[in-house]
Amino acid sequence: MVETKDVKKKKVEPKIDIYKAWCKACGICVAFCPTGALARDETGSPYVKEIDKCISCGWCEIRCPDFAITVEKKEKDRKRTEERGEEKEPDSESERGLAAGE
Repeated sequence: MVETKDVKKKKVEPKIDIYKAWCKACGICVAFCPTGALARDETGSPYVKEIDKCISCGWCEIRCPDFAITVEKKEKDRKRTEERGEEKEPDSESERGLAAGE
């Protein structure tokens, strides 16, 4: 008899980097965050309030006029991109030649 175990997958949290030196504290990233993962501190600068709420949509990154915020996609999204063939380097010399048009 085969026993089945309940295996919970570890949730891979996204990584949000806010470059304070580039940020002018306009609040656009906080305003466009659909889940409320970002908030503003007493000086108006954005910070990650609740990383668990982040869905890696990238709205904050897209809307930032100063390019001061980046969102690293969740693992599931990266795997899907690799399966479609994007961001994959050619493995063999023949594949590299085909990619170069030879």
